[in-house]
Amino acid sequence: MEDLDILGFDPSQLNVFATNDQNQSNVNHNLYVTRPAESKSEDGVYRSKIKIIYSPQNVKNSVVEEQSYAMQDENGFFSAKTSLMVGDKSCPIFTAWKKCRYSEPGTVLWKQQAKKDEGGKQLFDKRYARYVTIQVLEDKNKPELEGRYMFWKLPKSIWDMIEKKQNPSKESGNCPVPVMDFLFGYAIKLEVHPGPDDKNNPQRKTREISYSGEFTKHPVSCTNPDKTPLLNDAEQRVLDKYIDAMEDIWDEENVEKRTKMIADVNADPNTAELRKIYKKVLADIKEFCPDVNEEFGFKPWDEALTKRVQAWIDVVLSGNEPKTATPDAVANADAPASTATVEEAETPATAGGSDDDDLPF
Repeated sequence: MEDLDILGFDPSQLNVFATNDQNQSNVNHNLYVTRPAESKSEDGVYRSKIKIIYSPQNVKNSVVEEQSYAMQDENGFFSAKTSLMVGDKSCPIFTAWKKCRYSEPGTVLWKQQAKKDEGGKQLFDKRYARYVTIQVLEDKNKPELEGRYMFWKLPKSIWDMIEKKQNPSKESGNCPVPVMDFLFGYAIKLEVHPGPDDKNNPQRKTREISYSGEFTKHPVSCTNPDKTPLLNDAEQRVLDKYIDAMEDIWDEENVEKRTKMIADVNADPNTAELRKIYKKVLADIKEFCPDVNEEFGFKPWDEALTKRVQAWIDVVLSGNEPKTATPDAVANADAPASTATVEEAETPATAGGSDDDDLPF
């Protein structure tokens, strides 16, 4: 035991507290989290008003669709993003999954990927999440966040709202409405409801959180982080005139009439002036807005993760349990040794997949 003066020992210096501080440093403080447990309302519903926006660094890739595999080995839980995110099917985990998936049903290898209700181990736990950039406009639960530009893990129910507005079906006849635009998009009045109180299953309160939202009636512009306007009075008048014209277009159901109205707006000198203003606004927003693609987009694995993933694959394809077995044990296994290495490659293709569930925070 180390020689110390117990009477003068500072209890805050316990190593466990240092570990907690380290864990806190791994938290993404740019990620907006809306837990009903942190709500200040009497009904326990977390309410706020946010504006989901384009990524100023990469407008076309404003929604990052993250795909990752959650895995466990003898050292615990870890995860790895897959190159399927960028349409590259050479991901070694995906290759290993295919080897198991298309093995003879009922065999050891087939059971490694099969669902548990099929008698399998379900080791390939593929997860999906969508991330976007937002500005927090109002949040009485965390007022210190108001004005901040942050990331948000997008629940499917809110994504469905956005998709319906921005990418309506042809059959609907609706005009695409740019709800994510910085200046003339819409804000969302968000409500996050806790799950039911269940004494027999208290986890339901946090596990069954639900999300609902409502778009504001009229467009809402982004602001500076200190909540001051991005535009001066003259610039705001230019924007207001453009919004007045566009709201009529967004409400128009006749496609031919709508096309004519859009042409008229584009030919208006006011629109040309707004384009000049917008260049300045976009440059300003880039200065204080974090990059969602840099944060959540796919990046090649580093050496440590590559080795850990490959070791996990080796154990799985040996027919063993990766939580307890090590790669050294594969030589004694009855199943074939791994053939899925990180050097394997196939013709890149667009990744498939579904996103049927709201993602818990």
